[in-house]
Amino acid sequence: MCGIVGIINFKSPIDKSSIDAMNSAQFHRGPDDGGTFFDQHVAFGFRRLSILDLSNFGHQPMQSYDGRYILVFNGEIYNYKSIRATLVNKGYEFKSNSDSEVVLNSYIEWGQRCLEKFQGMFSIAVYDKMNSNVFIARDRLGVKPLYYSVVKGGVIFASEVKSLLAYPGLERQVNMEAISSYLTFRYPYSDLSVFEGIFRLTPGHFANININGMKISQYWQLPYFKERDKEDLGENFYLEKVESLLESAVSKRLISDVPLGALLSGGLDSSLIVAMMAKKTKNLRTYSIGFNNEGYDEYKYAKIVSDYFGTNHHSLNLTEEEYFSQLTTTIVQKDAPLSIPHEIALLNISKELKKHTTVVISGEGADELFGGYGRVQRSPMDYKKISFIRNYFPRNSHHTLFKLFGAKSHSSQWLKSSSEAEHFFSVYNWMPFEEKWSLFSEDTMNTINHDRKNIDFWVSDFQKLEGVSFYDKILYLFEKNHLTCLLDRLDSMSMAASVEARVPFVDHELVEFVSKIPIHYKLKWKSKFHKYRAIFRNSFEASEQMDDSKYLLRKLGQKILPKEIPNRKKTGFPVPLDSWINSGMIKYTKEILLDDKSKSRGLYNFKKLEKLLNHKQNLDYDFWGKKVWMMLNIEIWHQEFIDK
Repeated sequence: MCGIVGIINFKSPIDKSSIDAMNSAQFHRGPDDGGTFFDQHVAFGFRRLSILDLSNFGHQPMQSYDGRYILVFNGEIYNYKSIRATLVNKGYEFKSNSDSEVVLNSYIEWGQRCLEKFQGMFSIAVYDKMNSNVFIARDRLGVKPLYYSVVKGGVIFASEVKSLLAYPGLERQVNMEAISSYLTFRYPYSDLSVFEGIFRLTPGHFANININGMKISQYWQLPYFKERDKEDLGENFYLEKVESLLESAVSKRLISDVPLGALLSGGLDSSLIVAMMAKKTKNLRTYSIGFNNEGYDEYKYAKIVSDYFGTNHHSLNLTEEEYFSQLTTTIVQKDAPLSIPHEIALLNISKELKKHTTVVISGEGADELFGGYGRVQRSPMDYKKISFIRNYFPRNSHHTLFKLFGAKSHSSQWLKSSSEAEHFFSVYNWMPFEEKWSLFSEDTMNTINHDRKNIDFWVSDFQKLEGVSFYDKILYLFEKNHLTCLLDRLDSMSMAASVEARVPFVDHELVEFVSKIPIHYKLKWKSKFHKYRAIFRNSFEASEQMDDSKYLLRKLGQKILPKEIPNRKKTGFPVPLDSWINSGMIKYTKEILLDDKSKSRGLYNFKKLEKLLNHKQNLDYDFWGKKVWMMLNIEIWHQEFIDK
């Protein structure tokens, strides 16, 4: 696990001091070793966090024997030993036991097709001196980040945005479309970052950079299946196969020459991973973090799992004061507004586990794959009712019927849902488009053009998935887009503490198999009676009350976990934002959001913003604390990255 940076300019010479500055900015990603490669037109930088082959033979940038190829590589290739054996049979010689040398020789042997052979997480850059070409690539699902920017005469890339910002002359400008996307979905859509001109290489893609410019290509895409193409092979088959694939995914991620541990919340996903790790790992360390508020500390359940499997468990608690005192430094570390409130907690637990371990296993991906976000992923049930009422009843009866069949306070949203995409937008957001637009100033609305590109990005996926059930469309969108948000925050917060995080549920072989499983093995009604009752409820009320989310994983949990865990309701990683902000932090928030500096940006309609911040006297907003928190993040980010 490491950090990589690069400068490519085949039209004019490179200044060596630039690569040194960029590499220094990512020191935290690899405090064990570092190095640079430099010639007239290409420069690479590397920081090393030693995980496999702790000797100097794993040093990067790494050159081929003949000096033609130069590699920088961030990540882990879990099947590197089998690839190495194949290459040895082809006559390749190795001087190290590292997966980095396997990556280099794989590219020499197979070119860009080497990506098809890798099982793991990675961002890669290879310079072919003879052909004056730089090849960069990112793993299939985007576990490892890779940012880039097209600059005068060339391209720069890095594992973190802060390294790109260290490149001399790079302008810092706000990408308002990304900021708008963040307010609605918690993250920028597509390949955008919050900086204009800085992009993320899309997961499952590679690029070739040469004198002709940069050409991006796709080598893997998330699978999806039309309903008619899915074959129901039965619950037992899927349960056994999921157990086998998950065990394999966990086992692969245990390769390490340094100590490893696991994040353990006491929820289903992390508990399953710990159960499988405990079979193969002695003296396993597990870690959890909570808050000093009732209902926001899961230590009880984490301790149950820890005692059951005999792990050495460590737990932390954060206070309100500690949380908000670290907000600015965490935003600066991430180079962006925080996407999820618990990122500060994740950074704290990463620093704690670094005292004992360097590698940690985490449970990201299970909710996206198996239907863990029931309130949204069950919402096709609501749209089916909407479509039925629209098609068979007169228009003047719709409002009443929507209320009867579960809309209640959401009836106005149901009236607007004339397509699957519109209905999806109404349930998958932290700040609905209309509410956000009412907060934005006229200048901001003109800049983002009413989120036209943002909306078109999501709608294009709906169009691509024609013939796929609405349920599977939503799972696909979560796996393709929402998961990226979680993986980005896991990498940035763990690597800030020089810790490598691995994610078994994001194993591409597991993902490919689970994509074929019929939806009723992911979201399963508790009984026919519960399914009938759900006709008169909306998805928010029915989820986990009348159905079982992540049904297959819960069945697996019943086999191998303590009885208190498998049927627990999903809590996510709760942070008591509403109570914190109302208990005194609202004063601090107003001081930042309503001051002259914030007002001068022209981002918001200030009368509407004041109304939102004083909502207890005016309006009842859903997710109020999270909305205020996101706007606070945006302003602090502006102050730290744009003003300075």
